[in-house]
Amino acid sequence: MLKALLLDLDETLCDTTGANRQALAAMAERACDQFVSLDAALFSQRYLSGIYRDFDAAQSVRYLPVVDEAAFRVRLIRDLLDEQGGACAEAEAEGLQRCFDEARQACFNFFPGIKAKLIEWRQRYTLVVITNGPEFSQLAKVAAVSLGDYVDHIIIGGQEPEQKPAPSIFAKALRLANCSADEAIHIGDSLAADIQGANDSGIRSLWVSHGTGNDSGVMPSDVVASPAELIAFVDALAEQ
Repeated sequence: MLKALLLDLDETLCDTTGANRQALAAMAERACDQFVSLDAALFSQRYLSGIYRDFDAAQSVRYLPVVDEAAFRVRLIRDLLDEQGGACAEAEAEGLQRCFDEARQACFNFFPGIKAKLIEWRQRYTLVVITNGPEFSQLAKVAAVSLGDYVDHIIIGGQEPEQKPAPSIFAKALRLANCSADEAIHIGDSLAADIQGANDSGIRSLWVSHGTGNDSGVMPSDVVASPAELIAFVDALAEQ
């Protein structure tokens, strides 16, 4: 019998891409006011790649030793502006970072229908959110949607010894839910983190594909194309 829903946050419950898009636009607009020759599209693309740790070798050497997430992001902004000839003081970079954070916080939200369904599903299942990422960003997202009001437990990868797909984080989720692997399903959008991690832990996996193909070799137990289909899938589980 199914007892627990283990849920990813970004791009599964919440529209992180949409929030990022609006936050980048706000930050780029402010940066262009300060640096008139800025290529805003390039700046935004490089910044987003950076905060998701899509580094080349030189960037890895420069940024990975920076443990403090806020300090890393300020350094990243200064570097990206310097590359375009815009000498940026630390205080200016900090202001741009606050602009991004505040704009994303303001528009970060659940996909349509998800909040109401979490309330409903919680009557039947234990709900555990497992989200990768640093405390710096994930705690703000959790607060933006008052996530603790809708689920039973929240696990933030940046606060754990290991993040998804590590078995340890799934084992913690099962302990919190007080169930075994065959009594849970993990739902997420990342094949590498969510689906591989669930598969390795013997947990049924549901991939939210957002319409993308799968040539990774990682095979989910089930697939849906959108959050709307996710809602219908979970509702149908009660009949199984």
